[in-house]
Amino acid sequence: MKGNDTEQFVIKGSKYRVVSKNGDGTPIISTGEFRGYAAFASEIAIAVKLDTADGTEGRMRFIPYHAILAIDVIAMAPQKAKEESKESQVYYG
Repeated sequence: MKGNDTEQFVIKGSKYRVVSKNGDGTPIISTGEFRGYAAFASEIAIAVKLDTADGTEGRMRFIPYHAILAIDVIAMAPQKAKEESKESQVYYG
C-alpha cells in the first residue's frame, strides 16, 4: 500500500466480524454493521450494530480500539464518490 493512499478500509455500512479480547482472556466475536467511532473519555471505540442470531441482533456494541484483535471483512458497503467542491475546481478561460 502506498503511503499516500487514502482509501478507507473500515467504512460505515460495511459488515465485519470483529474479534476482541475480554477481561477474562476469552475472545468476544461481534458480527455486524460498522456504524462509526465513539469516544468515551480518553478511549476511542468502534460502534457495531450486531446482527447475530444469539439474541443480540439490533444491539449496538462499542469495542475499544485497544481490545481489537482482528477484523474480518464480510461485505463492503459501496463507497460514495467524493464530489469536488467548487473551491477546488480549476476553470480555464
